[in-house]
Amino acid sequence: MKVNLEILSSAYLLGEKSLELPRIKELVPQMMVRRRLTKAAKICVELLSRVEHFKGGRILCGSAFGELETTANILNAIHDEQPLSPTDFQNSVYNTAVSYLSILYHNHNEILTLSCGDKTARSVLKAGALKALDGDILLLLCFETLDIPNIEQVNHCIDYLESGVALVVRVTEEEATLSLQKSELAGVPNSISEMLHVAQNAPTLEHAIVEVNL
Repeated sequence: MKVNLEILSSAYLLGEKSLELPRIKELVPQMMVRRRLTKAAKICVELLSRVEHFKGGRILCGSAFGELETTANILNAIHDEQPLSPTDFQNSVYNTAVSYLSILYHNHNEILTLSCGDKTARSVLKAGALKALDGDILLLLCFETLDIPNIEQVNHCIDYLESGVALVVRVTEEEATLSLQKSELAGVPNSISEMLHVAQNAPTLEHAIVEVNL
């Protein structure tokens, strides 16, 4: 089965280290709320501010590694035989970032978070294609936050440690104008690569439509 998705809007962020997000104070003016946000949640907030045609609705999110910093904090606490932080435990859940996003913008619609390793972006697109058959507009997100202490000891292939991609999509009967493939940019996480390719190329097309094989 094939489903064609029209890309209504797209945005992406790439950082070789921690991403600078200077607009976060403007986007989330309440200081106490802003302090609770994880780095991935802040990336999602920034991405949402950069896309158009999405005023609330269903959101599908993907990440291979999730909130890596909070996961590392939990493992370090276990290793050092220290008490676990309830905040770290809460924020280690894979859907934390998109849950914060929904709370911030009072979005009461369905959210779904997937984690499929290197196939995460493709899986988000497939799930998005299935959901889009209902006829509504969806927000697809992928992120990675890998900039943690000593990451260089295990990472030898990813140059962009913090990244995020957003696509606003709807189903269409029109022919595809964009192939679904990995981004040609070297050093990006494989888990965001297909969605990054779409986001990089969609703005150059009058009608950006990608074919998704289910």
